[in-house]
Amino acid sequence: MGRVGLFGRIMLLLLGALSLLVLATVALDHWQRAQERSPYASRFPRVDQAANIMALLRDADPAQRPAILRAVSGEALKAEIVDQSPDETGLIREPRLEARLCRVTGAPADRVQAFTDAAMLHRGVDPADVANPERRGPIGRLAAATYRLPDGRFLVVTAIEAHRSRMPWLLGQPLSLWVAVLGVAVTVLVTVGARHELAPLRRLTEAVSRFDGRAPGPPLAARGAPEIRRLAQAVQAMQERIVGLMGERSLLIGAISHDLKTYLTRMRLRAEGVAEPERRVRLIEDLDAMRALIETALGYARGTAAEVGRTPVDLADIVAVEVAEHAAQGAAITLSGEDVRDATVAGDAVALRRVVANLIGNAVKFGRASVAVAVRRTGTACQIVVEDDGPGIPEAERSAVFSPYYRVERSRSRRTGGTGLGLAIARQIAEAHGGTIVAEAAALGGARLVVTLPALA
Repeated sequence: MGRVGLFGRIMLLLLGALSLLVLATVALDHWQRAQERSPYASRFPRVDQAANIMALLRDADPAQRPAILRAVSGEALKAEIVDQSPDETGLIREPRLEARLCRVTGAPADRVQAFTDAAMLHRGVDPADVANPERRGPIGRLAAATYRLPDGRFLVVTAIEAHRSRMPWLLGQPLSLWVAVLGVAVTVLVTVGARHELAPLRRLTEAVSRFDGRAPGPPLAARGAPEIRRLAQAVQAMQERIVGLMGERSLLIGAISHDLKTYLTRMRLRAEGVAEPERRVRLIEDLDAMRALIETALGYARGTAAEVGRTPVDLADIVAVEVAEHAAQGAAITLSGEDVRDATVAGDAVALRRVVANLIGNAVKFGRASVAVAVRRTGTACQIVVEDDGPGIPEAERSAVFSPYYRVERSRSRRTGGTGLGLAIARQIAEAHGGTIVAEAAALGGARLVVTLPALA
């Protein structure tokens, strides 16, 4: 469910509700049909009702019989008095129902007849078995019953079969079928309506995804539900505030950078005028370190590393050049994958080389004896892997080391001269290129930094 969007969730809820409705309707239809087929729940109440009608008319005054016939005839049974025995064509004698009628009415067997028909027989029953005395149990439901009244006329009670099946059927089709058709129609309407209502939300999502902090996106048309319109207005206002804050930050950083560099230049000129050589060297070194620290911090705050140009960059070449420079300075460093031909990404070569320089510089600085660098292509991504045999990074701090000014005190102490911004800047550049950078445990026992970037198609 975590990957299902809002539209999909609405559809799932709707389909679930409609499915339950259809299942409930089908179950009700099935239950009513089972009740119709049940010999005890469907047939005997009719038989008893017919027997009571027979007893009532037998004992009633003949003058009252027409009124009684009108009163007892309804949707389930129809009662009438005829002069002759009715035609038995299509009917099947049902001795068991006759026996029940005799028991209820107390009439002799020669006065009562009960019939069923092929439509009311239970499934799988042969009509020829009705006359089989060896067969036990109910066979068919009551279709008609006759009773010879004391005056010689015949009372005919006929079951109306359409009564029980009227409700689950509509226009000749099962009600469950109509519910399913209605459910499909409702689903189509809700699908179209939901897509129309969610369209402004999709456009708002795309606008937020395109926002880069430099300029607010064009105002979105006021469409959709009131909540979505208010959300679009709030997002537009938030983008304008962010752009304003970013502009103010850029002006502030520019002013600080200019003023600090001015004062540092003056201090360096004054330091060069110090007569004592040892003191002069120390002052100049401190000033140079201060300038490097300030430039690095301002560069990270300015976010210039994240402004990526889109040109093809061969990672193998960048890594090979950086490894060669450290090897020339005496570092014990090895490289594998320098001959990978398809390790090409789209980005800024200068910024990516800064990432490589930071990672390899850290590995050389904190490694004890050796550093291993590898470049490889894995599917649609390129990777740079830098390993050292130093003290490593504790697992609990492998995410925190990419935060600005964070140091792992056991190994990344201030004596090394680091600013605490190297890995933060590396992550900034990697994410600006659509990639990632993670810290792991190295096979050499130290730290293992892996940069993953999308390969150029």
